[in-house]
Amino acid sequence: MESVLISFILEEASKHLIKVLGAEFTLIKNTPGELEKLKRFKTIIVNVQRDVAGRELSQQDVVWLDEMIDAAYDIEDIVDLFNTKILRRRSNNNRISTRYTRRVIDFFSCTNNTLIFRHKIGTRVQNTFVRLANIAEEKKYHLTLSGRDGVENLRSTMPETFSEMGEDDVLVLVGMGGVGKTTLAKLVYNDSQVDAIFGKRKLWVCVSENFDLSKIIKLVIEQIDGHPCQLEGLQALSKKLKELLEKNTYLLVLDDVWTSSSLTLDSWSIMKSLFRNCKILVTTREENVKYVILPESCIHRVGYLSYDDSRTLFENIAFPNGDVPEKLKDISKSIVKKCDGVPLSLKVLGSMMRTNQDYSYWIGIEKNNILDPNIKGENRIFKILKFSYYHLPLKSKFCFVYCSIFPKDSVMFKIDLIRQWVGNGFIPLNEGNEIFDDLLSRCFFQDVEKDVYGSITTFKMHDLIHDLAESIAKSLQCGILDDSIQDRNLSDRKQVRYLSIILNMGKEEEASYSNILIKLKDACVLRTLQLLSYGIVSKTFLDNCFTKFKFLRVLVCFAQSNLEDIPPSINNLKLLRYVDFSFTNIRQLPETVCNLQNLQTLKLNNCRYLIVLPKKLRKLSELRYLTNDNCSGLDSMPDGMDRLSLLQTLDIFAVNDGGKNLNDLRHLNHLEGSLCIKNLHRSRNVVLENGILKSKSKLVSLELNFGYNCKPTEDVKVL
Repeated sequence: MESVLISFILEEASKHLIKVLGAEFTLIKNTPGELEKLKRFKTIIVNVQRDVAGRELSQQDVVWLDEMIDAAYDIEDIVDLFNTKILRRRSNNNRISTRYTRRVIDFFSCTNNTLIFRHKIGTRVQNTFVRLANIAEEKKYHLTLSGRDGVENLRSTMPETFSEMGEDDVLVLVGMGGVGKTTLAKLVYNDSQVDAIFGKRKLWVCVSENFDLSKIIKLVIEQIDGHPCQLEGLQALSKKLKELLEKNTYLLVLDDVWTSSSLTLDSWSIMKSLFRNCKILVTTREENVKYVILPESCIHRVGYLSYDDSRTLFENIAFPNGDVPEKLKDISKSIVKKCDGVPLSLKVLGSMMRTNQDYSYWIGIEKNNILDPNIKGENRIFKILKFSYYHLPLKSKFCFVYCSIFPKDSVMFKIDLIRQWVGNGFIPLNEGNEIFDDLLSRCFFQDVEKDVYGSITTFKMHDLIHDLAESIAKSLQCGILDDSIQDRNLSDRKQVRYLSIILNMGKEEEASYSNILIKLKDACVLRTLQLLSYGIVSKTFLDNCFTKFKFLRVLVCFAQSNLEDIPPSINNLKLLRYVDFSFTNIRQLPETVCNLQNLQTLKLNNCRYLIVLPKKLRKLSELRYLTNDNCSGLDSMPDGMDRLSLLQTLDIFAVNDGGKNLNDLRHLNHLEGSLCIKNLHRSRNVVLENGILKSKSKLVSLELNFGYNCKPTEDVKVL
């Protein structure tokens, strides 16, 4: 009887086990297909998120949308972890051990066993589908799978030169946002008569809401010296400023000054005493500034454009060929009249309407309430800006709002921004230039600078455009943590995924960064972290970041003069695609960097103490951009550089002792931009392959460095 019972129990147990194993096997087998289904769901959710960003929603809808967005990000994390595992296996299979040996080792490994990993991913996929179903049920929402002319005239009311100004005079341009204050200030700043007086002794500082005297002084010092200022404290900064200004007269433009608790009679009095040798020009939206800084007689009120100038500006943008279609002439005049002579409104609407010359489209905008005459001043401008934002393509919306994490009036680098967009997964790499050009053509970007080849290098955003991005940023989980808005931005820290930290702290306050980490302890889902406070990030702080923020895709740790070592824990950031350690004092990178299988961009510009790159850099199969310009201490390259077959940017290639590694360049055929080959004297006795630089047609600049007292040899022909 007992044997029968035992037999029955074993039989039932085996049936249950087979059933469970069958389910587990199905789970493991179907993981890739289910991931593809999840990716399509994620695309739908993100498109909904981008489309409603900035719109007014009920509290219930906001909560529901936040849950959907969180689910979308979790989906992307699952997919990226799966793809990272694949990249790591490819890297392992390229090692010396045979493919079969590697399979046996992986099978008995708890960390590398493919079946175990697929099971974990499959379980997360199933849980996510359940979660999506629950969220959709709450809303009864069914997810289905399917596929300036004119502005120039303002200049005539300005003084011909600053030589007429008295020692205590300050010139102030007052006007509402978008009327052209900054544009007019730039025309004066760049005027040839002004150049004749000041030459290169011209300074420009964006002040914005918080009138921080120490920050203003530091920015002035950096503009004069040409490198980051490490001084801290008003006394030390004032002493340095006095040394720089005592011999020459400078033009100082303070752009976008606001009246706030930080701008007082006392603070302005100190400001004037420190800059008494400067001619000061101020732009502001607020008339109240006059009560703090100057008498009425020095104010210049920037008025609106005349109708004729407004029409010229609008038509030059909306009809670049100069031909206004007959059917659109009356509508065009009506729109110009409703813009009330505000240059920014005219430019934005003209740029938007240039892309569609259909009559019904134009009449729809002309009748839209954004041009309601009862809406006045900046409120109307903001409605026009928001309207233009809503008409952006979905991908461009997210890319634009992401720019809100950069400080207002900052100079942004086009190529870095595009690579951050790509690193965050907003767009494929081949769409970056197209989206940037679209945003530029719609006046979301301005003040572009170009290199000698005519390519755009840097740009800025208008203050009101930046305000627009900030107003939408929260709904897309972007934020800035700085001195003026610290508490506000951290109040919803669980929802922040793209963050810049810009705190004006002294070195003695470095411990305060630990407090930041405490406040950000719930923000474990951060995807972008920009540490833009110069000179105070420590190795310990980074180690804590690498431990807490494991889902980072973009890390910017720029101009940290105290930073000499990168903690090995950086390999926790398995999904990292973009990292910037430029202008730091690091001497080497940890070997664990080579475990970052997704890394596409590694920026090391101006790391003058960097002497060596990681030995196994060749493992970074996705690496496309290795920028190492001005790394003067870097005297060699790791073996196997030819394995980085996707590499497009490499500023410096150092020939090793013996010179054999020069042959690695032969296989890097995607290199573009500038390349410097240094230590070529080391290749004298090496047999080189012919055509090392052959098939590198995208290079626009090549520097061959043979070292001191060395002349080119016949080997140059081999290149």
